[in-house]
Amino acid sequence: MARILSIQSHVVSGYVGNRAATFPLQLLGHEVDVINTVQFSNHTGYNAVRGDRFSASHVLDLFAGLQTNGLDAYTHLLTGYMGNSDNVRAVESIACQLRQKLPQLTFVVDPVLGDDGALYVPRELIDLYRDVLCPLATLVTPNQFEAELLTNTTITTLDTAKSACNEMHRIGVPNVVITSAALDSENGDCEMLHLIGSELCPKSGAKHQFAIAFPRLSGYYTGTGDLFAALLLAHYATLAPQFAAPGALARACELATATLAGIMQATKLHQESTGVDVAANLPRGSRPNNMVRGFELRIIPSRHLISNPTASFQAFSI
Repeated sequence: MARILSIQSHVVSGYVGNRAATFPLQLLGHEVDVINTVQFSNHTGYNAVRGDRFSASHVLDLFAGLQTNGLDAYTHLLTGYMGNSDNVRAVESIACQLRQKLPQLTFVVDPVLGDDGALYVPRELIDLYRDVLCPLATLVTPNQFEAELLTNTTITTLDTAKSACNEMHRIGVPNVVITSAALDSENGDCEMLHLIGSELCPKSGAKHQFAIAFPRLSGYYTGTGDLFAALLLAHYATLAPQFAAPGALARACELATATLAGIMQATKLHQESTGVDVAANLPRGSRPNNMVRGFELRIIPSRHLISNPTASFQAFSI
């Protein structure tokens, strides 16, 4: 069982950030404590959002309270949405303090920068993630857009995805998972996405690089990256001690992908059952709230997919 500190966003209603991460981690047998970088009424896909963004001093003060009471014996650290450079620096401080206490700390960084070509955060965070947090990380889980920003690589094929992973290794990250990438296809198939993963053995320098193909679902899903990072951490924490050679990351990705795909399919079916029309290419702020609500991830009704995933999407070496 892992003891996990998760530092990311929080919403009162819906499933993003810590709301998407905590229940799956607990259901898979791990202890989870959370520090919230923001507390919003709902995620930003809705037309209005109320709430507060928390300062780095707030984040550090909460962590100091844990330290004072001897509650900081964490084996794993998970970070998601930071929102500003000061919070990135706060997480750097927390990661260094935790690793000083436990050198084998597993640090999973979900570098929440943006998606589909749009930044969610100030551009200065790109360099901070690349130069500050990534070199401290055990595992980094960018989406395609974030991986391109962090590595200055345009990802269009499995080979360019591997190049991006290799650049992340050069930065100092031993394990990389590009969670979803739309690659060029010789047969024009636009219905599939790819996960690309890479494990680097620090001692030998050997790499185990793999990919998983899975179907693209149309719709306006939010929180999928947060959920995936949590699922991946949960399975990797359990599997890593069981593997003497590389392979734990690929297996953890198979299980996490199976759960995420199942939850997204359940969410799509739920949204269709609402009878609310879904128009294509609606920008944030213009999507009807009843439509957005229909796309809230069906995490609780899909708990069986979390606790008993069937790895229906297999990893293959690249």
